[in-house]
Amino acid sequence: MFSAVWGSALLALLSLWVGISAAAAALFSANLALALGHSWSTTWMVIGSPLLREERRRNRRKYTWIPLIIVAASVALGLSVSETRAIPKSVPLNASHWLWALYLGVFWVGHFWHFGNQDFGVLSIYRLKAGQVGRRDRRIDKAYAAGMMFVIQPFVYLKAVSKSPLSEAFFSYSPLGPEFVAAAATASVVLAGIATATVMGLELRKPDRSFPKLAYYAVMLSHPTVLYLLQYQLGFFYLIAYFWSHWLIAIGLVGRINTNFHRERGLGPLRSIGRHLTELGFILLLVSPLYVFFSQLSVFSGSDYKEVLAAVGPDYSTLLGIVLGLFLAEQLLHYYCDRCLFRFRDPGIRKCVAPLL
Repeated sequence: MFSAVWGSALLALLSLWVGISAAAAALFSANLALALGHSWSTTWMVIGSPLLREERRRNRRKYTWIPLIIVAASVALGLSVSETRAIPKSVPLNASHWLWALYLGVFWVGHFWHFGNQDFGVLSIYRLKAGQVGRRDRRIDKAYAAGMMFVIQPFVYLKAVSKSPLSEAFFSYSPLGPEFVAAAATASVVLAGIATATVMGLELRKPDRSFPKLAYYAVMLSHPTVLYLLQYQLGFFYLIAYFWSHWLIAIGLVGRINTNFHRERGLGPLRSIGRHLTELGFILLLVSPLYVFFSQLSVFSGSDYKEVLAAVGPDYSTLLGIVLGLFLAEQLLHYYCDRCLFRFRDPGIRKCVAPLL
């Protein structure tokens, strides 16, 4: 739950011993497994695991038809981008690239929404463990999580990663220029510090204060702060404090749920862990080739994506569109399944999942 803290501390210690580059290489050897493990763990639990088998039978719309619609719509959008050659070859983007901008927009809006909701979910776990059941406590955490991830983080991202596909699309179509965004990012980091100090102060005044909540407020503050100060060395810390933190929280919670499910059915602790790892590992073996292939396109990981995608000839447009669509589908399906699995207002989820967590 606090991998942003111990992960960053581990990176700092390793960097003192072997240097920042070698330390980062050692930690990132597991990057692909963590990325896929986090997304497919929740997706598997919702659409394929025995845990929710009865829920899937009772609610086909939620657990079957909506996931199929997400996949079909994503593939259709990916094919539309590829077949119309809507991928830009230079900046700024123009009106012919609107499908590409839509593709990026759907992914990134979902990204910030998904990360923000996980942060709120973590705060909710510790709020409930501390006995903070009042509506005011929930509203404060919800407003803080929404402000940090839906307003502050996007401005800081656009300033810090100005050569990313999202930033190029934003500055091509938005009336807001780089100078305004840079000023807004600075103001956002200051606001993040003020907001964090405020919620920490309110928490400390409570008789049922939660120290894990206080610690996680600090983790949430690190997301825009480290990104704003992004440099070569800090970049590795940002990936651990932001992405690895998010990934490991999902992996840990799903692992707890699924192993407890198997233990309730008679398996011992080690066999329960082995069963969970076997199920998830088989899925990762199936999907990792697509992810590796997609990473070569540099769509979300490099500023050379325009050259890479432009090199794909017309004969491979359909294949490119399917790959783009499947990657988007994987992400959106994970966002949706994560919400299904941890939405404890749903009576079925509360009955099946909450006791295991």
